[in-house]
Amino acid sequence: MAKSHNQKAKILILEHLLAGTSRERVVTMQEILDKLAEYEITAERKSIYDDLEALREFGLDIEFKRGRPGGYYLKNGNVPSVQKKPTADKAQKVVPAKASAGAESGFMSLCKSELQEADKPMKLVCRKSKEKEMRAFFGTMAEYKIKEDGEIQITVPQISGPQFFGWLTAMGKDVHILKPKKTAAAYRDYLKTLAKEYKGV
Repeated sequence: MAKSHNQKAKILILEHLLAGTSRERVVTMQEILDKLAEYEITAERKSIYDDLEALREFGLDIEFKRGRPGGYYLKNGNVPSVQKKPTADKAQKVVPAKASAGAESGFMSLCKSELQEADKPMKLVCRKSKEKEMRAFFGTMAEYKIKEDGEIQITVPQISGPQFFGWLTAMGKDVHILKPKKTAAAYRDYLKTLAKEYKGV
């Protein structure tokens, strides 16, 4: 399969396409290829079959409907929340993301231009008051954990750039980038650049 700067977003896009599907509302292979093309991701059918199998192993009950149109769908109609092995910190719990079928999150709309090819995910923390905005932006692409102090920790594929930073600025002091430090530093520099524009006002 040809490589592209958004290759790591491929399996996330597949998950997004499957959200809300059913036997009566399938997603076809061509629709998958067309959506990936929108994000400049070149994929062979075999690689998509492999990714669908990986999602099955992850817990998605993916079925294939034969006929016209034939396509893939989730048997139970929902994307399961991520379940991790229990840790010593029992105060944390995974909060399943609430996805709206067919609606593209702000995060997905930025995948094409600002999703980073990185092994380490991005971690943010936000106040409870911003939970609605964070879920609307990241959708099912993120893992949400409630901390002891009531704040929410969000783990999501790494993203950076002026569009994302502009959205983050609107969140004010209620959202902070924890990791990676490089992304947090880039956001700090972005804010400094904005501040310079108003120096002397």
